[in-house]
Amino acid sequence: MNQFTILSAIVALGAATRSGTTLDAPTVQPWLDQHLPNLVSKAQALRDGATWTEVGALLEAAVQAAQELKPVLAGTARAAFVLAVVQSLVREFAPPSAQWLRLLLDSPFAAFLIEMAFKRLFPGG
Repeated sequence: MNQFTILSAIVALGAATRSGTTLDAPTVQPWLDQHLPNLVSKAQALRDGATWTEVGALLEAAVQAAQELKPVLAGTARAAFVLAVVQSLVREFAPPSAQWLRLLLDSPFAAFLIEMAFKRLFPGG
C-alpha cells in the first residue's frame, strides 16, 4: 500500500489539531510508519471475504491506533481521521464483492460505526 494515498486522504480532511493548526504530513507520518503495517494486514483480510468480523477488526485496529493521536486531535477530528484511513484501505484491498462495504463507508452510517468502535474500546471516553 502506498502511504501517499492515505497521507493525502488524511491531509485533505483539513482536520484542526488541538493547537488550532491543520493536521499535516509531518505530524501524521510517524503514526503511519508505526501503525500502517498492522492496518494493512487487517485490510488484506478483507480479500478473503469482507464479513463483519474482518470489518470490525479493521475498525477496531484503526480506532486503537488513532487513540495515540488524542493529544493532537479532538474526538470528532480523530473519528474523521479513522474513517479516512479505513476508507483508503478498503478501496485498496476489499474485493469487488465487497461493494456493500464501500457504500457503507461512504454513507452517514459510517460515523456511527466509528463511534461504536470508540465506545466499545474506550467506554470511559
